[in-house]
Amino acid sequence: MSYAPDWILNVVCAKVAERYVLGSLPIEAYANRMSRDLLLTYADCTPEKLYSVAEDMLFFLAEIKDDDALEHCHYFAYRSVHFDKADRPRRLKGLFLDPLAAVKQQTSSDTVFKSFRAFVFRSRVEGNLVAPIEWKVRNHKEIISLADILDVEVSFSDAV
Repeated sequence: MSYAPDWILNVVCAKVAERYVLGSLPIEAYANRMSRDLLLTYADCTPEKLYSVAEDMLFFLAEIKDDDALEHCHYFAYRSVHFDKADRPRRLKGLFLDPLAAVKQQTSSDTVFKSFRAFVFRSRVEGNLVAPIEWKVRNHKEIISLADILDVEVSFSDAV
């Protein structure tokens, strides 16, 4: 089976949460719609997984009474695209490199949530883990197909 790399799940779940906060539809609508396209490549991008992680992210931010939910989601997506787990710049370009290539090991929902939680705490302490407000996944031509999925039109019928 082919699974989504952890950083892609980080970005997708953060964007589901972000679009839910900004939008007027149930969070399930965003997760269901994005999952539909992601499942064509990644077997683990189920609507339930995306929904539960995004919901956990938002509940966590509410629990710690953080008013910057949108900023944390945006910054987390930015950091996930630009840096790997060791905080080294992520390579998106290369002669034989496909940054969206599936991996053989599945990333658990808990792993994605723990990464987000650690990021938020680190961000609150360090204060320098910000992203440009105008930054979008679409800015990177190497991952434009992921940007297309994240920016897909979502309707109320996607909630069911």
